[in-house]
Amino acid sequence: MDLRQRRTALHWQTAELRQRTWAKWSLRKVSKVGARAVVLGSPTVDATDLEVGESFKIWSGHRKTLISGWGRIRLGDRVFVNCGTVIIAVREIVVGDDVAFANEVYVVDSNSHGVEGRAHVDAPVHIGDGTWLGSRAMILPGVTIGKRVVVAAGAVVTHDVPDDTLVAGNPARVMRTLDYPPGCRRAWHDEWGCHCAKLIADRGVETA
Repeated sequence: MDLRQRRTALHWQTAELRQRTWAKWSLRKVSKVGARAVVLGSPTVDATDLEVGESFKIWSGHRKTLISGWGRIRLGDRVFVNCGTVIIAVREIVVGDDVAFANEVYVVDSNSHGVEGRAHVDAPVHIGDGTWLGSRAMILPGVTIGKRVVVAAGAVVTHDVPDDTLVAGNPARVMRTLDYPPGCRRAWHDEWGCHCAKLIADRGVETA
């Protein structure tokens, strides 16, 4: 490994260590937090029944990130929540492993107010393993999204989505089936993160 690579690896490791330390404070009120959680910025995380898995990452920068509500929220292992995302549960939101929320994704299990004199709707939301939710996508009450789904930027998901599909539009509809190579667990790929993790591993540094 050359000097430049060593510096990159050291910078990456130092930044992640700082973010893990901040995570212990930022997520102190969360019911259960898995190992290696990372927090960047100052998200608002005040959900009263929230559990997050291992290697959870949440960023808050140009837009405030919010995870809130009195409903049940379960986020699996290696879930990434980007800036400006809003997740609010009054009943239940369950997210699988290896799911990525891009900027300003909006997920709710209640429409808060009734329409045309009808009662308001609240229904559980489930998001399957390996799914990628594009920027400003909206997931509405009662939706179940399958595994390894790509939800395009700006899509409004009002109905269930099958595994291994790309959905787009308002309301979202299936655009095509996604064909993954054998062993691929998730729709998204973090090439830079994988590269830096490899550099750190090559240095023989424990990152757990």
